[in-house]
Amino acid sequence: MKPDIVQPLLQPDAPASLVEQPPVSLGMFLMPASLPGRSLSDALDWNHEVLCMADQLGYSEAWIGQHFTTPWEPIASPQQVIARALGHTSQIRLGTGVEVLYNAHPVRLALELAQLDHLARGRLLFGFGSGGTGTDFQLYGVDPRADQHSAMAREALQIILDCWKPGGPDRFDGQFWQVHKPAYDERYQWHIEPYADPTSRIAFAGFMPRSASMRIAGERGYIPLSFHVAPEHMSLHWAGICEGAQSSGRSPSRARWRHIRDIYVAETESEARRAAEEGCMGQFWNRHFMKTIARSGSLDLFKRPAAPKESPGDAASMIEHRSWYVGTPDQVVEMVLEHHEITGGFGSLLQLGYDYSDPGWREGWMRSMKLLATEVMPAVNRRLAARQIAPAHCASDSLQ
Repeated sequence: MKPDIVQPLLQPDAPASLVEQPPVSLGMFLMPASLPGRSLSDALDWNHEVLCMADQLGYSEAWIGQHFTTPWEPIASPQQVIARALGHTSQIRLGTGVEVLYNAHPVRLALELAQLDHLARGRLLFGFGSGGTGTDFQLYGVDPRADQHSAMAREALQIILDCWKPGGPDRFDGQFWQVHKPAYDERYQWHIEPYADPTSRIAFAGFMPRSASMRIAGERGYIPLSFHVAPEHMSLHWAGICEGAQSSGRSPSRARWRHIRDIYVAETESEARRAAEEGCMGQFWNRHFMKTIARSGSLDLFKRPAAPKESPGDAASMIEHRSWYVGTPDQVVEMVLEHHEITGGFGSLLQLGYDYSDPGWREGWMRSMKLLATEVMPAVNRRLAARQIAPAHCASDSLQ
């Protein structure tokens, strides 16, 4: 295995009593969301185009999701999307967002990801999770009410990490997975390892206030990916990260914390609102995702506390009450800075991607990406650079 070539991420502490606010990088998170009726080939082409544009605009990373039984999120293999994009991008890091760990044998998954890391020459990020799509659970006969998916994920992760150590995996007899130790000789032996040390590139995602994934990320030093709940609820994730870190004697870093947000930027507020509400972002939310989270009792997590109690939680209200960051560059700068202050700080802002490939929408989405990369984030970081902050110790700010 070659030395880890990925640039080290910033650490939270410094010897001085005040430290300069580190810059926030910009990335992308592709669920990927499309509208039913879009052909899979067209959806794949659109997301490839978005990844190439993100690379050209200087986005630092992009994560690609995995779902099996919803046409709203039609991509089954993030690895294939990543492999295609690797040949047409040069800087952006690409990650599985996430590989769902109950739906493939972990030895095969470990080998596939290790090989993909060689294609990526170390640009690969490894996002793992236990899944959340009800019909996907049913497809595999997994019982989420008994937390079976989480138990399977824990076993699978243990095996994957064992596969990535020198010499490969040892025998494993788990509740869900078994691994046997072959009789190796001079011609047959374990020989596939990741291109570079994967440890700093492993991520876990979550959105519940007391997310177990956030605690795992903190405990093991993994990248925490916080999904797009309201910033007041997202801020609670830091407590879980700190609890996990303290249990293993680690020092957590806000610079590793990724925040996923719904963002649309345009030259005028009316243009941005229309595109967000009437385009794929709003349709995906109103016709699909809002119904899913409402059924699970989680819709209030996505609403700002200041929003009226009777707020329906639809796309229009998400925009109106600033759960989504929609507006002109100056307006979105203020929203991101407010988010930064409420949550206590983070390292990367990940824009949720949507399918705006239809004529009349495509140019606006690409323009939104460009405005976010070239106007919003530079302005955000200029404002942050003017601030001085106390070092991020858990004891002082874990409950912000």
